[in-house]
Formats: sequence, C-alpha cells, structure tokens
Amino acid sequence: MNFFYNLWYSNSIKYKLISILLYPFSLLWICIDKLKFLLIKPYNSFLKIICVGNINVGGTGKTPVAIFLFKMLKKMGYNPIFLTSGYKGKISKPCIAHTDVTLFGDEAVILKKTGPTVVSKNKLEGVKYIETLNSKKKIYDIIIMDDGLQNYSIGKDLCFLTVDRKSLFGNQFCLPSGPLRQSLNSCKKNINKIILTGNRNFKKNHNFLKKNFLNSYIKVDKVSEKKKYLAFSGLGNNVKFFDTLKSANYDIVLTKEFEDHHNYKENEIIGLIKLANENNLKLITTEKDIVKIPKKYHLKINCLKIKIEFDKQDLFSLKSLLKKKLNDRPIIF
Repeated sequence: MNFFYNLWYSNSIKYKLISILLYPFSLLWICIDKLKFLLIKPYNSFLKIICVGNINVGGTGKTPVAIFLFKMLKKMGYNPIFLTSGYKGKISKPCIAHTDVTLFGDEAVILKKTGPTVVSKNKLEGVKYIETLNSKKKIYDIIIMDDGLQNYSIGKDLCFLTVDRKSLFGNQFCLPSGPLRQSLNSCKKNINKIILTGNRNFKKNHNFLKKNFLNSYIKVDKVSEKKKYLAFSGLGNNVKFFDTLKSANYDIVLTKEFEDHHNYKENEIIGLIKLANENNLKLITTEKDIVKIPKKYHLKINCLKIKIEFDKQDLFSLKSLLKKKLNDRPIIF
C-alpha cells in the first residue's frame, strides 16, 4: 500500500512519471465505469435509500458519518437500518448481522452496535431482503448504505461523498494511476453533498468542492494522563488515525501499520504486546481493529472511540437536506 500511496499522493517526479505511464489503464477504467452507468437500470425501492460513499480507495470516514446520520434520523422520528457488504466476512447471502466479526466483517459489527444492520455481498439483494423484512414488520423506512456510490444497480434518494480534507483526491487520476474509483466529473453528477472528514487542522481547497460541502470533524476524548503509546491499525488510511491521536495530545512513540481490514493472528497480538512492554508503552488502536482481537487481550489494549461533529450551520444544513429529500416522496409500506 505504501507504493500506491506514494504513487497517488506524492509530488515526487518519479511517481508522477509512473502515474503517467499507467494512465491508459485509467482511461479503460473510466470507460468501464461509464458503460456500467449507461447500461445498468437502477432498481427503485419503496424504501428511502441514503448512500454514504467515497471516490478514493482507502478510508475517508464513511462509517462514522453513517453512524452519525443513523442517530440524527432516529431523533427526527425515522427508523433506519444499515446495509453493508460485510467486507472480508464469510456471509454471502443477505442476513442480519450479529457480533461475529469472522462471519460479518468489522464494519458490520461496528454498525451493529448502533442499530440493525444487514450484510449482503450483493447490495441490490440486500435492499430486496430489507424490503421483505419490512413487509412483515413494517418498521424500517430508510436504508443507510455504507459505501456503494459506484453501485449503479440501486436508485438512491440521497448520496453523500466523504472526502478526507488532508488527502482530498490525490493526483486526481482514476485507478490504477490514481486513487479514484470514478472520475470527478461523473461523481459530481451523482452526489448531493460532500462531507469533509478528518482533522480540522488540515485546510485545503479544491475547485471540485466549491460550496457543495459540509464540514465534519473527528471528535475524540483528549488524553488526560501522560503516557507513551504504540499505535497500530489496519485501515485504508492508517496515517489518518495516527494524526488524530497526535492532534488529541497522545504521545505516540511507535506505530505499526497493517493492511485495510486486516484479520489479526494471535501471534501478531502477542508480538505487539511484547513490543509495547519492552519499550514501556501502552497499546492503542481503533474500534474497527479491536473487534477483530480476542477479548482476553482487550485489557492490554486501549481503544480510541471516534465520533463526528459538524459546524453549527452545517449541521442545520444537513438536517434541512434530510428533511427535504426524505419528505419529497411518500414512504410506502
């Protein structure tokens, strides 16, 4: 991942040249994406569907935003349900998620802590599965889809694009020469709002953003004790996690990076605990990582819980947008 991160985000002439050489493959990627958009007829559910997606490969804060929206919708009187693919989980057919991370994947287990969650590798089948659940109980009125912006088989009522304000869009090329899953132009046509995520200390501007964005920020409990830490994670953007810790005044001495959605082996956890002890450090990781670690080790590992907050005006704008989009079409049971 370090090679591709450098390729996509570095200003080095070396990586820029490699990126240019790969650009013909990016054009092919763009053509395939365009064909999918033109040829696939979207299925329109009788339930409202909100998609929280990204355009970059890697983490942009989709899951915390989806959780924030779920809680906001509950306060507004709606009954939402999450839909996620259960990446790296073993479940293939649509089903309601439980707490087994091996079966359902880390994202589903995290979402399940907030509200009912359906896991489905095929998201269209997941939508139809929720419809059958709803026809029996008639309790869900909104599906919050974690990821799926590039899934053209499902009609959406509202689409949010999450963008990390530090990384933005890298070199702005599509895969493999850049980090984008679709071109900025095609993405712009399919989204209602951009939600900027990450540390508020990073302030970058981009023409794509203009006025069509909402500011969200990472909120964590700042450290009260002077301890030194070994931070580890297996995320799409591990550096973002380490930056968050440092911004919250955590004294990070060592870091260990793993691949996105990494499934930890017991010997890896024992090795991390040993390394921390040898250097008189405390271990700290994320919620997504801790759910994949046996509970017998949890007392030895600190977990940083992340929440999202918005500027007051942007929070008002978000609520107004939800009201407008969710009330412009009656919910049918």
